[in-house]
Amino acid sequence: MTAILDPTTTPGTPTFVDLAPLDLYRDIHKGVRAALFAVVERAGSIDPGSSAARSALAEDVHRVAWLLDAHAEHEDAHCQPAIEAHAPELAAVIAEAHPQLEARVAGFVALADVVAGTDGDAARAAVHTLYLDLAAFTGDYLAHQDFEEREVMGTLVRTMPFEAVLAVHEAIVSSIPPDEMATSLSIMLPAMNVDDRTELLGGMRAGAPAEVFAGVCALAQSVLAPADWDAVATRLVIG
Repeated sequence: MTAILDPTTTPGTPTFVDLAPLDLYRDIHKGVRAALFAVVERAGSIDPGSSAARSALAEDVHRVAWLLDAHAEHEDAHCQPAIEAHAPELAAVIAEAHPQLEARVAGFVALADVVAGTDGDAARAAVHTLYLDLAAFTGDYLAHQDFEEREVMGTLVRTMPFEAVLAVHEAIVSSIPPDEMATSLSIMLPAMNVDDRTELLGGMRAGAPAEVFAGVCALAQSVLAPADWDAVATRLVIG
């Protein structure tokens, strides 16, 4: 069945979201979305008959799963207590959704490993099955992210003072080991816009030792297009 949009329907005046003074989800969610989109596209476009391509796809799936699992752990440890305190009905939705999503992640990781070792006539069907599973998961995960960004974050902004939201953010950042932070930033920064990047790096410059900030800038420069890095450097007056 094909859905047909009514061309005579005139949309009303759009209502834009209110930007949170500090959004706990925005930057990492942009990185997660970019990673999911990339792995779905790769699963749909590789040569199924190539063992090397299937193995590389499986490695990509493992990297995306790592990102999803790490993000869920940080949310459960640091965001969930605040949500339980200020929006218990929303916390209940998340408490039910996270284990279900994590089980699906484990499922497509296991499938990716099987697909990597599937040769011959079955390879095409195996790769397509993984593609469909990844695409279906991505659709559901996007809806979950939207719930967190619109409903949860919106509620936290209305019910928590800025200092309390900042404390949650700082707890998340301080809990992330340097190697994990570097990997996460390498995924997040290309997915963010110049305003996001400037805000993130500006905050790091204000709160991190000079050598740490220099390392983050070097990382950003290595993963961004030259014009994108120049735009951030200009705003932050980085020589």
